[in-house]
Amino acid sequence: MGNAVALVTGARQGMGAEIARRLAREGYAIAALDVRSCDEITAELEAAGSSVAAYEADVRSWDAVGAAVEAVEAGQGPIEALASVAGVWDPVPFLELTPQTWHRILDVNLEGSFNVCRLVAERMAARRRGAIVCIASNAASLAWQGGAHYSASKAGLVGLVKGMALELGPLGIRVNAICPGTVRTPANELELQDPAAERLQVDACPIGRLGVPSDIAEAAAFLLDSERAAWITGEDLLVDGGFGTHGEGAGFGVDSSSVVG
Repeated sequence: MGNAVALVTGARQGMGAEIARRLAREGYAIAALDVRSCDEITAELEAAGSSVAAYEADVRSWDAVGAAVEAVEAGQGPIEALASVAGVWDPVPFLELTPQTWHRILDVNLEGSFNVCRLVAERMAARRRGAIVCIASNAASLAWQGGAHYSASKAGLVGLVKGMALELGPLGIRVNAICPGTVRTPANELELQDPAAERLQVDACPIGRLGVPSDIAEAAAFLLDSERAAWITGEDLLVDGGFGTHGEGAGFGVDSSSVVG
């Protein structure tokens, strides 16, 4: 694979950082993008001997993402793999939702992913090769208390992935989604400090544990590998410990990896 470039958004912490680590071990040069500084993960990867550069951009901004993508390709080379991870979770009962809260979630989780995928895909299309993975959620198909806006954003993202896969496949680009269940990340560590709430989540997983970022990173590395996953596109892969087998929900834990604002 050499030094093919992988762009990872939401790379500062949680699943984004773990995906960056995993792809670095695969031999990718990592472009770590987040709304906040990625100094910690870039220093870690540099110390391990990986090729890495950090970029700051708010995925909600078409112009900021465009400038970052241009900087990546100018400084590191063509983007061969994209992991769109940046996302937010803010539980609010439906009857208390405001347009501001609604748009914050949709603008980051759906429009942000569109901005990144659209601007990277046009460059991949010109080269007729590339692979994209978007981190959605099992909330795309399951309801969570206080999460109607979040479910809408992630269901929309799954639909976007399928549409991209259909149109970009003939151009040599594969596009897939990963739908995690509850994964231990800095975004939900406070919620999971409640033993009863954590037990409710664990008991809902037939495998008997919550997810960890490496569970998602392994799936991302596989789907981005155009040899191992050469005939896989347009899929939304549940990685949730079996939670989705019965559809029971709880009022909190989700899979956010990067919180904006």
